[in-house]
Amino acid sequence: MRSPLVRLALALIVAVALLVLVAPAEPAPRIGPLVAAPAGLVAGVLLYLAVARRRPYIPPCVPAAVAACSVLVVAASTEEIVWRRVVLGELLRAGPVVAAAGSTLGFALVHRTRQFLHLGTGAAFAGVYLATGALAAAVATHWAYNVLLLTLAERSARPEAPP
Repeated sequence: MRSPLVRLALALIVAVALLVLVAPAEPAPRIGPLVAAPAGLVAGVLLYLAVARRRPYIPPCVPAAVAACSVLVVAASTEEIVWRRVVLGELLRAGPVVAAAGSTLGFALVHRTRQFLHLGTGAAFAGVYLATGALAAAVATHWAYNVLLLTLAERSARPEAPP
């Protein structure tokens, strides 16, 4: 089995190739990328709060955390290129509701665990993309959500310090 980083690199290559070869439609841009990315970060935090129902834990900035955040931005970008830009874009001719539903269903089905949860998060990512018209917003939402989930898992794995 290949390492996760090799699989991620291959997924990114496939996503970019699809983007170039298919050239799908895009929703009408409503805000620019300089506003879309911060708006997406806020949406990602709100999505995390809705799912996790606890405050986010922000770990100290250490090399391992920076590396994990970098990997997660590539992973989120890859998934958003495939499921929002390509799949949603191709289905956009059938209407935004059909496009969001199709990309959300595909997104949930490829995640082998917690598919019901991925229906909700995929719908949120699709909604952000359609509402803003900016893929940067969906990527930022996805990345922020994933980073906060990773910190939650990291915090849960650590034994509590004595009082």
